[in-house]
Amino acid sequence: MSSPIKRVLKVFVWLVGFLVVILGCLWGYVQLRWDAPVSRPVTELTAPSDSASIEWGKEIFTYRSHCWTCHQAQFSAEYTTPSGGMLFDLTEIGPGFGKWYSRNLTPDMETGLGGWTDGEIVRALREGLRKDGTPLFPVMPIDWYHGMADDDALAVVAYLRTLPPVEHKVPERQPSFPAKALFTFGVMGPKPAVTKPIVAPPRGVTAEYGKYLSNNLADCADCHTPRDLQDGHFFVDQMFAGSSFPFGGGDEGPILAHARNISPDVETGIGSWSEEDFLAAVTTGMRPDSTVLAPIMPYSLYKFWDEDDLRAIYAYLKSIPAVSRTTPALGFEPRLTDARGAERGELIFQSRCRTCHGDKGLGALPTNVHLADVLPSLDDTDLTEFIQNGQLNLRMPAFGKTLNESELTDLIAYLRTIETPDQAAGDPESN
Repeated sequence: MSSPIKRVLKVFVWLVGFLVVILGCLWGYVQLRWDAPVSRPVTELTAPSDSASIEWGKEIFTYRSHCWTCHQAQFSAEYTTPSGGMLFDLTEIGPGFGKWYSRNLTPDMETGLGGWTDGEIVRALREGLRKDGTPLFPVMPIDWYHGMADDDALAVVAYLRTLPPVEHKVPERQPSFPAKALFTFGVMGPKPAVTKPIVAPPRGVTAEYGKYLSNNLADCADCHTPRDLQDGHFFVDQMFAGSSFPFGGGDEGPILAHARNISPDVETGIGSWSEEDFLAAVTTGMRPDSTVLAPIMPYSLYKFWDEDDLRAIYAYLKSIPAVSRTTPALGFEPRLTDARGAERGELIFQSRCRTCHGDKGLGALPTNVHLADVLPSLDDTDLTEFIQNGQLNLRMPAFGKTLNESELTDLIAYLRTIETPDQAAGDPESN
């Protein structure tokens, strides 16, 4: 072998070795630094204890920010004590972010927030830092809660303090290397420190107050704004132009739905919707074309809002720039498309009815009616007509243009199998 070739090979080996060393150092640095605590003082805050503040905190937690829907062990339509543990499997999103779990928000001293100060809880909510200063993964909507007013954040804390403590140790997070790298180099991480009091705009039917509600108190912006799936950043120049990924699937039901474009674009958004169209959609699930929204849009909970607050959101959405952007149509998991009869009916129920009527029809926040108590009074014809036509004064949407005849038949076949709570619990006296 000639001397020049030996020199080239030698240089190549040295370069490869140098690259291996650099990559090894990078890997080690990321592993050591990705969740390094942020040294940041905690603002001293004190949550109120009066009943009005606690009740307002409960409303934010339950009906406005829907915190409980994530902070449970698995998806359930029935309100459960937020002891955490829900898995967010993000291994297939973007570069693969790993697996993350919602935290225990009850005041348990060992596994929950019992040892946290009020200021530490508010800091986690608005800045994305745990008690020890390590960062939260931004599946927690800190981009938006960062602007939550002090009074509202402390009302949530006041409510959380009233919950019974639940000892529930949440599984350890399993971040991927790309996620760790994004944290290490500051691409993902906590929001800037909140160093001055935040005061909400005056309550009223104004675009200013609607902006606060939709961006900082509810989840509208978090769900309806597209984001870069490689690093999680929101495209704030396309506010409310529709989500970048579908919601649903798994425990939430076999329908996969993108959050729609709700900017005032006439063709792809809600530019042609009247205020009444908007109110009907967000409180009953009925679009202007009489089809029903996928219940991943929590219209069953928005119906509990003060109507003027919803009008304020409409005023704000009509004031923002229109963005022309179309989101994909509904998707369906194979288990739904492949099933037939009562089996498919149960999947349709999970996807379309459970958020209002609860798991197995046993009731939920929107209605505590047990379906097994009322269904025997309706024959199949009456039940079909009721589902098709709805009852909008009770915020029951009309599914006539959403479910076809075959789907309705299968749904009713499942409904006929629903048991009363005693039967479901196996009470022999109920038979």
